[in-house]
Order: sequence, then C-alpha cells, then structure tokens
Amino acid sequence: MSNPSPQSFKPLTISAERLPSSTVHQETVTRYAAARAKILLGCYRTGEANDPETYVAAVTAVLSHFPEEVITAVTHPVTGLPKKSSWLPTIKEVNDACNEAIEPIRQHEARLKRIKEQLEMREREDRGEKPTMEQLKAKYGENWGLTSRPPKPESVKAPTGEELRAHYREYGLRFQPKSEAAE
Repeated sequence: MSNPSPQSFKPLTISAERLPSSTVHQETVTRYAAARAKILLGCYRTGEANDPETYVAAVTAVLSHFPEEVITAVTHPVTGLPKKSSWLPTIKEVNDACNEAIEPIRQHEARLKRIKEQLEMREREDRGEKPTMEQLKAKYGENWGLTSRPPKPESVKAPTGEELRAHYREYGLRFQPKSEAAE
C-alpha cells in the first residue's frame, strides 16, 4: 500500500474567485483552522511529533471539519485544549475535543428546530387547519406509534382439592392451618 502524497494536506493555491461558494467557504475555514492550529501548538513546549509538518496538517484537517466557533473554543489557550492538557494532543484528542465542543451547538439547533415546528403547528391550529390522514401516518406510522399487543397468556386452571392432596402426599408436605402455624 502506498503512502498518501504529502501534497494532499497543502492548502489550495488557485484563486478563490474561480471556486464555487461552498469551496470558498471551506478554504476560508481551512485557513482559519491552520491559523488556530498554529496557536494551539504554540501553547506547548517543544513537540514530540514524529513529522511536525504532517502533524500540523492533520490537526488543521481535523479542525477544518468544524465551525469556526468550535475551532476557536478548542484552540483557545484559556478554554481549550491548552488549558486541559499538559502534553501535545493527539489527533484523536483534537477530534474528541471538537466533538465535545460542537455537541451543545447541535443540541441548541435541535431545540430551535423543535420550537419552530411547535410554533408552526400552533399557527396552523389557530387558522383551523388540521393535519391530513397522510401527514399523521407519516408522522406517527401506520399503527400510530403503538406496538402490537403481546399474546394473551393461556389461562391456568386452579387445582382441585384432590389434586392438592395428591401433590402434598407426593412431596411429603403437610397442611397446617394458619392458627397452628402462628404458634
């Protein structure tokens, strides 16, 4: 298996004016991530990276997959990895820190989405609109979110007096009325 070319980590050198807007945005984030990676790694004493250029490029690549506010939070000397770790972080530790930092953002976005849906639903109800059967089935499923009932257990017949006596004789048991057992 051949090693990937070190060229893959180098930043783009073509003009940003010719790139699609999504690529321009990614290039901006990547440049920001590279600058923040330099700050992050500058917070540590001499590094122990086997290949420093590859290490910096890998940290930059990980950081560039996250929004700028996450990159800032993770690389900030007061709140990020430099405050939490005395040693140069591994690529996995950088990724874990980024995932930890983005989780509250994701939860906040999900909360805002739920609030928006609730407000839209209230507006529709205020206008007298009701969901159609198809909309309800799409939201709740064919069985309306209910699971099928478990099978009914077989009814158990109570033993007769004669069956109880036979059972007691077979296992050497003795019947004691409650009044005798308490004494």
